[in-house]
Amino acid sequence: MRELNRAQRFEAWGTPLEKVDASLPFGAVGSGWFAGRDDARMMRFGVRLEGGGAHQSKTLMLSEIGALVSASSAAGADFRGKILGENVLGKATASGRLSIYRNLSSLYGLSNVPAITKAFFELAKGDAQSRPLLALLVALARDPLLRDTAQPVVEALVGELVQWPVLANAVTRAHSGRFSEKMLRSLAQNCASTWTQTGHLEGRYDKKRRKVHATAPVAALAALIATVCGFSGPAMLSSAWFKILDLDPNAALDMLRSAEARGLARVRAAGDVIEISVRQQLAATLGVPDLEHV
Repeated sequence: MRELNRAQRFEAWGTPLEKVDASLPFGAVGSGWFAGRDDARMMRFGVRLEGGGAHQSKTLMLSEIGALVSASSAAGADFRGKILGENVLGKATASGRLSIYRNLSSLYGLSNVPAITKAFFELAKGDAQSRPLLALLVALARDPLLRDTAQPVVEALVGELVQWPVLANAVTRAHSGRFSEKMLRSLAQNCASTWTQTGHLEGRYDKKRRKVHATAPVAALAALIATVCGFSGPAMLSSAWFKILDLDPNAALDMLRSAEARGLARVRAAGDVIEISVRQQLAATLGVPDLEHV
């Protein structure tokens, strides 16, 4: 993670500097997260394109979603019943159970259980090591405000301080005047906590950048989300969905080959032509037919 100049940083996020619209907020179409504009397809899959999100009041809630993954699967799961009725998350009050259900539903799609949620649960239930980055990918897909904070985190050098004001500035650039100073601070601190839970930052007070290590299931989910967001071939490997995993295109391709060995992807490369397919493979291996048609 060497130091990049401004032009190189834009290139690293998949958009040449001369083609960048300086007024385009990071996370909008064409900025690294999205290569096309099929809103209906993305929303059916579970991606949220605008609005607020759980990070206005909560973080990634990694321990809670991990406990829910261990207690259920996405296939026909009654998440509301698990949380409110069975109290699998061990909340002391009914109001506490309702609050966590609402926040988890917002971030992970527990109420209508879209295809992204089904893929996450199937990949995460047997792989605790991959769970933080799997959860992050879903959270980024479903919380536009968390997406707004990604660029300064990913571009920071290993060991570089990334404090909450840096994240607050990123949100302000994308949404000038939208949040009060108090709300902006809370949002930025929640996002900093999430980036710490995923391993991108470390430290309780002075948070410093560290490199994360993706696994084959994480790469497969990144490829699935990138596919739905309009990417294919080499462009997918340079998208924000892989940059967030600290994978350059070559490392991303190698990780997808590892995913292929586990039945989670199909990779064909000949010269400059790269074909990456994950929908059919994930649908068959995970037993989630919906994924074939996203």
